[in-house]
Amino acid sequence: MSSGENKFLFENSVPPSPSAAAPKRIVFVLSGYGKVLRGAERFVADLAGRLADRYRIAVLGGGPATPDAPFAVPLRFPDRTNRLTAAADRTPGIGHFLRLFQLDPLNWEWLFCALAAKKWLLANPCDLLVTEGGRWGGLLGRWAHRRLGIPVVDVAHGAPSRWEDAAARCRPQAYVALTRVAAGEMARRVPGLAARVIPIGIDLDRFTPDGPREDLSALQRPVTLSVGALEPLKGMDTLVRATALQPAGSLVVLGRGPQRSELAALGTHLLGPKRFMMASARPGDMPRWYRAADAFASASASESFGTVYLEALACGLPVVTIGDAVRREVLSPAATLLPPGTPPGDFAAAIAAALATSATTLPARLSFVRTRYGAPLMASAYASLFDSLLSPSPT
Repeated sequence: MSSGENKFLFENSVPPSPSAAAPKRIVFVLSGYGKVLRGAERFVADLAGRLADRYRIAVLGGGPATPDAPFAVPLRFPDRTNRLTAAADRTPGIGHFLRLFQLDPLNWEWLFCALAAKKWLLANPCDLLVTEGGRWGGLLGRWAHRRLGIPVVDVAHGAPSRWEDAAARCRPQAYVALTRVAAGEMARRVPGLAARVIPIGIDLDRFTPDGPREDLSALQRPVTLSVGALEPLKGMDTLVRATALQPAGSLVVLGRGPQRSELAALGTHLLGPKRFMMASARPGDMPRWYRAADAFASASASESFGTVYLEALACGLPVVTIGDAVRREVLSPAATLLPPGTPPGDFAAAIAAALATSATTLPARLSFVRTRYGAPLMASAYASLFDSLLSPSPT
């Protein structure tokens, strides 16, 4: 790759004036970037866009640049749908052995992406690397720090796990957790870890109480919305039963997963078509769904952060959910937080109480999100972190 091509890959911001120092070059590595649009990909796209006037940015991943994936640099590598790795994972004995060494199809994707990124980084100098991808992203970062002499930031998108343990043990110069709960747990598991807490930011220009709404006129009011994977951990059946105990009102469930048929049958039996709806929604349409509802609820047993709760609050909805350690940190005092294992009857009462006071508590809910979780606050925190690593204080 020529030097002209190298320069082009980082020309995503306003060029500096002749007297100004050249912007630092920051590279993100995220295997699904440009191919899929999940939470991690949306996070990187939003953060990169907000920092593009400050740094030159490239995002290495599996697909080309699009409006949903700005600054993408596509790399060629097998992804998690690769037939060979999928077949090995399904083979009795072999699949179990590979998973012991974190070589399931997703980890193979991360490994192949890390190898492709290593080759790219050797040809394209940068000043700071931001990794994602468990053990293999962590090893890429450790190599980049030792071989290229650049600082590395590992952003943990999930809760503490084997993957996060492996990444943290590679000793990035900064390990970013979403909550104090996660940062504390990781610091306990990996003593001396340089852990920082930077919550996910909400785009308050998109998630607002005013704007287009999804048509829910066929449902009985008030409407409670729940969003999440349709699996037992999320407790969607509790919300169906809670709605059935209320004298009026409906439940809308957005999501996909193995419990879909079971939940559809339960909702149809207990609530009927005028009080129950299941659907899937594209990320770009979520503000419409939040605005169309009257309350947001979740009976999920655990969360690594809970972006959907903050999006719902930003769109004006009262939120009722389980108050585990993470949600107490992230949502208190703006949401109604219930004890783990809360039965449907108590959920129904809590939703009714939240609806009754929704109008009077609206200003406080909106202020809570704006002052603690606005996306500009997140971008500013990352800029401060990056600057501190790019220009370390003299010792």
